[in-house]
Amino acid sequence: MRAFALVLGFVLAAPAFADEEPAETPIVVPSPIPVGFLVAWKPTLLSIRIDSGQGAQFGSDKFQPLRILGRYTTTFFGEKLLARAELEGGQFESDTQNSNIGTNGYDLTARVLGGTATKIAPGFIVTAGAGFITRYQRGRAVGGAPNIGMFGVTSNLELEYRVAPILTLSAYAEGALAPFPYAAEARLGLLSDSSEFRARLQLSMDLTASSAIDIGYDFTRWHAAFTQSTFTSDGALLITAREHALTVGFRWKP
Repeated sequence: MRAFALVLGFVLAAPAFADEEPAETPIVVPSPIPVGFLVAWKPTLLSIRIDSGQGAQFGSDKFQPLRILGRYTTTFFGEKLLARAELEGGQFESDTQNSNIGTNGYDLTARVLGGTATKIAPGFIVTAGAGFITRYQRGRAVGGAPNIGMFGVTSNLELEYRVAPILTLSAYAEGALAPFPYAAEARLGLLSDSSEFRARLQLSMDLTASSAIDIGYDFTRWHAAFTQSTFTSDGALLITAREHALTVGFRWKP
């Protein structure tokens, strides 16, 4: 009788045991944000155009081998968002022959950004960011390119796709408005418009699990427009700088 009662109790309790789901173990998914350091050499072909609204008054194209880029990327809010600081610059020289407008100085550009990265599909990651940008240009030649600093806001988008186990192809675009001048020469007049556009195509090769080499083409365009300038006879002044750069960088994660 006791054996029958035990068997009956087991049969009645079996559905309850069947309804219990096995315990699940959470799997930690690594963040797609590329944290770490980047140091890159950016040899650049620099073009400068000065325009008074009646056609370019001066143009130059000169190779700038002494330009570098440094970047640090980290995460916050449980690796959900990225924070990035970036500094680039170096030679800012142009051919000043037969002209009193040119430069043999330097320029520095700094960016402080926040954003996020999302894995859209296996091997395909989209990173978007926004923040602040500033650039200071220093011309040291007599009658050289104007000294001016500009501050503003910027946003960017980067698409990355892993084309092979150790190779990643990426495309990057950035746009910025920098309407706030500082440390500017009085002869420039009033800054009415200032903008920046940057685009990059890059191939990255993983060396180890925590390091990689980046090789890419980088194009940057800076544009500034002034009124009431004494630089030209009619007071209108447009300054455009274009940079065509080869970027060779080493990236690592501590």
